[in-house]
Amino acid sequence: MTLTVRETALLEYLLRHAGRVVGKIELLDHVFDTGGEDANVVEVYVGYLRRKLGRDAVVTVRGAGYRVGTA
Repeated sequence: MTLTVRETALLEYLLRHAGRVVGKIELLDHVFDTGGEDANVVEVYVGYLRRKLGRDAVVTVRGAGYRVGTA
């Protein structure tokens, strides 16, 4: 299993902020550099990580964002 550069950046950011929920806008600003546009790109890449690392690798916190770890 090989992660792309963008998948690796997303996972690294989530791991650096383990223990807290990271919002989509924060991820867009720090990982994707889109300036808050097209928030769906975060969902797409979280899906890629889940397919490669397992469904519990990235947890969705409804209405707040994402975090690493188990539900």
